[in-house]
Amino acid sequence: MCDHVVYVDDRGSYATLHLTLECGRAGVATSHDVDGDHCAAALDDWLHANPERALLELLVTTSRVHHGWLAPVVDVLARRRPKVHRLGLGAITFPDFERGSYVPEDSWRDGSSWNLSVPLDGLLAAVPDLEELIVQCNDITAGHASWSSAAARPLPEMTHLRRLVLRDKALDPAVVAVLGVSCFPRLESLELWLGGFAYGWDGSAQDLLPLLNSAGFGSLRHLVLVGDLADGLVDVLADSPLLARLESLRLPFGVLEEAAAARLGERWPAFSHLRRLDLTANAIPAAAARALHERAPDVVDLGYQRIRIDGEVYFEPPQVGFFGAWGSDDS
Repeated sequence: MCDHVVYVDDRGSYATLHLTLECGRAGVATSHDVDGDHCAAALDDWLHANPERALLELLVTTSRVHHGWLAPVVDVLARRRPKVHRLGLGAITFPDFERGSYVPEDSWRDGSSWNLSVPLDGLLAAVPDLEELIVQCNDITAGHASWSSAAARPLPEMTHLRRLVLRDKALDPAVVAVLGVSCFPRLESLELWLGGFAYGWDGSAQDLLPLLNSAGFGSLRHLVLVGDLADGLVDVLADSPLLARLESLRLPFGVLEEAAAARLGERWPAFSHLRRLDLTANAIPAAAARALHERAPDVVDLGYQRIRIDGEVYFEPPQVGFFGAWGSDDS
């Protein structure tokens, strides 16, 4: 098991376990070797040896993003059905937009494609007692997901989940539709990195409607959306029943410009109840930002705003660390 263990504390009735997909076997080029099956076997060994011990925290991470399939880990969780309170899966650092799509023929070389997959439906079914889940990858799947909410199959009901963070380089709109028909009765905080939602999937703000109109998020108070959406986002949010229940809304690192700021001003009654509206690192010009901030200085957080390059605003979110998300407060 030690080949993949980064940290373990299995004293007492609750344990903390951190595994890595990288393999530490002697003689292996550990800087490039990622072995999901071998890592899953290490997890299986630990769960077999500790059948009665609940996992306060379980992390399975990787610093290599050129190949990584976490389905074997999910299969072990499904078979063993451990009690897990906090679960984190995926890349230590996210996103890696500098990598291209090239995959070398030699799998032992450090390729340049970003390919790290997590099957969300199987994962949630395997750990129904979860209270917090963080996923950082570039391929979140949800079974037979469909862009149509009418055809989407709901995820397993998560009656204990309070915080959900899904960070994808380009989140499939079908996954958003699946979330919209699913039930998370105690979920208080939801963070979705839509990523290249428009660029990668030709998605639009309208594709958020199944989520924003869902009845399955009755306890949600804090929403974070990070993506390349601009047109229509303000109106879709303003018209949604979900917005009225929120205490904080964060739209950082996006592509909102002067037109979006003006529309926020026009639709302000829909947002005025918020305790925090975070628009950090968009591309709102100084005058528009100042006017928006003056509406509610204690609510609107503009942080810094990016400068347009060659007349365009590019979606370029900063790299973030897994452990920053692990301990953050979305409110």
